[in-house]
Amino acid sequence: MNLIFCLNLFLSNFMPTGPVVSMDTTVHYFVRRFTDEDGLSQNSVKFIVPDRNGFLWLATENGLTRFDGNYFLNFSSDNVPALKSSRMARIYPNDTAITVETDIGEILTVTESTVKHIGKDMSGYSYMRYAINENDYYPIGGWPDDQAAHFGKVRPVVMPLGTDSYFAVYHDTISFIQQGKLDYRITQSRLDVSRLFVCDGRLFYLSRDGHITGWEKGQPVQVPLIGDVSSDPAFSKCKMELFWNLAAHQVFLYTDKNCYQLQIEPGVGIRSSVVLRDFDFHRNYISSIYYDQSERRVFLGSSTKGLYVCTRQQFNVRKSDVSRDEVFYAQATFPGNAVVTPSGLTFQQAGGYGRQPLAFNRENVLEKYTLARDQQGRYWGRNGMTLVGVSPDFSQVLHKIELPNLIGQMLADPEGNLWVGGKYPGLYYIKTADPDPVLRLLPAKVNEVTFVKNGKPGILWVGTDNGLYRVHLPSGRTDTIKGLEEGRIRSIYVPKEGEVWISTYNRGVFLYRNERLVALPQDRQRYMGTTHCITEDDQGYFWLTTNKGLFRIRRQDALDFADGRQRDLYYYYFGKEQGFNTNEFNGGCEPCALKYEDGDISLPSLDGLVQFTPSSIRMEMPDKGIYVDWVEHNLKPTKASEQFNLPNNFQSFRLHISSPYFGDSRNLQFYYSLEKDDWPEEQIWLPVNSDRTITFSSLPSGEYRIRIRKLKGFGRDQYIEKVLIINVQKAFYESLWFGLAVLTMLICLIILLYKIRIRSIGRKNRLLELKVMSRTRELEEMMTILQESDEQLRKQGFMHKRLLAAITHDIKTPLKFLLRVNKEEPSSGVLQEKEIKTVTYDSLYRMHHLVDNLIHYMRISFLTGAFSEDTVDVHQLVEEKMEIFGPVSGSKEIQLINHIPPGVTVVVNKLLLAVVLHNLLDNAVKYTTKGVVELTAERGERVLTIHLSDTGYGMPAEVRDWINHMENTGPGQMGGSGIGLILVKELLTVINGRLFAYPGVNGGTKVSLQLPLND
Repeated sequence: MNLIFCLNLFLSNFMPTGPVVSMDTTVHYFVRRFTDEDGLSQNSVKFIVPDRNGFLWLATENGLTRFDGNYFLNFSSDNVPALKSSRMARIYPNDTAITVETDIGEILTVTESTVKHIGKDMSGYSYMRYAINENDYYPIGGWPDDQAAHFGKVRPVVMPLGTDSYFAVYHDTISFIQQGKLDYRITQSRLDVSRLFVCDGRLFYLSRDGHITGWEKGQPVQVPLIGDVSSDPAFSKCKMELFWNLAAHQVFLYTDKNCYQLQIEPGVGIRSSVVLRDFDFHRNYISSIYYDQSERRVFLGSSTKGLYVCTRQQFNVRKSDVSRDEVFYAQATFPGNAVVTPSGLTFQQAGGYGRQPLAFNRENVLEKYTLARDQQGRYWGRNGMTLVGVSPDFSQVLHKIELPNLIGQMLADPEGNLWVGGKYPGLYYIKTADPDPVLRLLPAKVNEVTFVKNGKPGILWVGTDNGLYRVHLPSGRTDTIKGLEEGRIRSIYVPKEGEVWISTYNRGVFLYRNERLVALPQDRQRYMGTTHCITEDDQGYFWLTTNKGLFRIRRQDALDFADGRQRDLYYYYFGKEQGFNTNEFNGGCEPCALKYEDGDISLPSLDGLVQFTPSSIRMEMPDKGIYVDWVEHNLKPTKASEQFNLPNNFQSFRLHISSPYFGDSRNLQFYYSLEKDDWPEEQIWLPVNSDRTITFSSLPSGEYRIRIRKLKGFGRDQYIEKVLIINVQKAFYESLWFGLAVLTMLICLIILLYKIRIRSIGRKNRLLELKVMSRTRELEEMMTILQESDEQLRKQGFMHKRLLAAITHDIKTPLKFLLRVNKEEPSSGVLQEKEIKTVTYDSLYRMHHLVDNLIHYMRISFLTGAFSEDTVDVHQLVEEKMEIFGPVSGSKEIQLINHIPPGVTVVVNKLLLAVVLHNLLDNAVKYTTKGVVELTAERGERVLTIHLSDTGYGMPAEVRDWINHMENTGPGQMGGSGIGLILVKELLTVINGRLFAYPGVNGGTKVSLQLPLND
């Protein structure tokens, strides 16, 4: 590379142009791989065959799969009730339907793009039904066939020709059988069965040296092999293999990473046409091939790696090896059928690039955003605030003119003017024919110019950061185009007088015609929101560059849309898969695209110049039918059909649609609408979700039409539509019998009212009776209120009694004890100082705990409302409570043991659960001396049980009985217990828990706390 650079630098001193470097013109392919992660049922694709509707069918080890280009629909024993085996063995050649056989002999028949029949019998090709016995023959399913070589040593190998005729190959003999009888026999020495194939009803043999022998009525004929393969070096070295798609009637020849299709050319021979280059079949374990000749797309089935889809790329990207920066903007025509960039790089239309003398400067003479070529062949560009003129051979700078501000874009018009747009003021011009051009200012009110374009004579269209302007020459009078005041103009295209196309930044594309501005609809992804450039080809199509790819639109369609003669516009999208190095094209330059004299187009991108011949670009139109794959009613699968009956109270109705299309999915867009005859509203079309499903729920009764449509290409009303009928049954109150019943009731009501009016006395008695009943009801309500008040008073009295008992027993008694042990006079007992402190702490703790329980009890008794729930770690909560009881238990020589493992959780109010555990632990410690208090937990299916066992004095039987009965809640159910257990019982009702008490195994008490689990 350094040597080439130095040579070019040396030659630039003697030559006006640098040498042309050749470029790679090899056809490239975009390869997309599908596996089970993409929806493929299994990664072993054994056979590939298309159906009449355009779907592709794949035979795998886990079912028969239909592929529409984006989604896989699998038919296996999981969703086909009559099918017992999902292992597909072979696909038979059939012109009317697809016939597939499983490994256990089941026959699947595919018609109307779905599996319609499953059985044991097959019409035609019955001779290929393989039976494992010594006298049977082995039918191949195509090449490669790993088992054919093995069986060919011990039995004949059958190669099908028609429904009732075939070739039986055994050792060195080939027998032709027709309608069960031998027609003729062929002898071929050193026969390799894997090199035999049938094409257009004839049997051929490919020898290892590349020669082909065909037979006509048993007589051998040498058939020339012509075409692309003859120039393949691997073919000359005899490195070739046959791939035969028997079901699709296609034969391929594979050399070293190249694949060719073999087709008979009558009177000439067998022609080989390259369908794929530089793809390693062996490394990817390719076992089946199908070639879509119309779209030049190759489908490869791998025995382990799924499905490969190889699409030939159509666009060429021109790049150089000069620098790493291959970002291009403005370009202009250059002598020799080439284009030149402001940096001095030239690209030949036929391929190759060169460097002009100015390109060797270390500093760029011209910035890359604008380049204009005048009538004298000179090039004009900018460098900051300097207007620069360059010689036609791009060898020297001829002019430098300073402007008072930064230069924007420029345009050389047919009248010999060079228009220069700037920041402020915005528009200058020079006469390029003058020997010494002088800069002139046009008094037009335009600033921050972004694009300049000629209109009809005397009109100049100027785009700016603040809208579009029409400038009248030579006066400079300026018209502001309404509707684009806030638009940042990206480019302007004027195909004829009075028709102006404008692309903007973030606002899309507009047409200004007849003093009227019309916005074109954007694509669904809104990629066209920022359209850099509009270029028209010779076929009447616009090419629109964006940051997310390239669009093609028919100009007449856009005009019809603007005039209201067409409702929708079809945009064809080209993405990176078509050969671009990047989807991001460049704008903000002038010119924003270049068109050769022969119609070829060159577009600047972020990575190279994209050049192509518009007439040779194929567009794969989404013109296939629309199909309903599956239907769900209330999440239950329903057979797909054209009409559905739904109950009145259905919750959901969902269907999945598909249409075979193997191009870019952004060119296939579905819309749907729901119609009813009595709906006066205008029809609304909604886009179908990306997952191709349509969902409805809770429709009123009646007959509806679901209309599903897609645009199949350019032109007016180019729709493909499918209509489904939904009948929602009437509700019971909409039926005839319900109406008759209501009418009968009304008649009876009228008669009843008439009788009531006639019998006035009876009416008065009934009114009096109603008054008495009303008064009685009021008295009953008052009694209810009094009873509730009495119950409340009773509860308050009991609480007062309980408080008095608790204070008397649990506070007064410890206080007396504290007074006695803390007198200044010597104690009458033998209490030591340490024991006094321990007893004092124990008494104070119990008083504190009692007060705390009283507070919680009062809150539970008088406060209402919901308690928040938390995820509580039971082990951690028990540890916290044991830490509180540590001093007391230590003084009483009690061992606290927590057997609850960490991570045991329950969803409950943490504060309430903490109070419950605190009281239970307190009771256990209170009635235990020199023993053990331990906690365990066990998790059931819906409940978590916490066991607390102690070795203390034990709980009285009446207290246990009170605890074990759920109805014993509240303060009135237990006579002599402390406030703690009452509080526990009431808290358990709040947290939906239960408590059980049992005598301990080794004495003491065992308490079980049950808490519900939400999961």
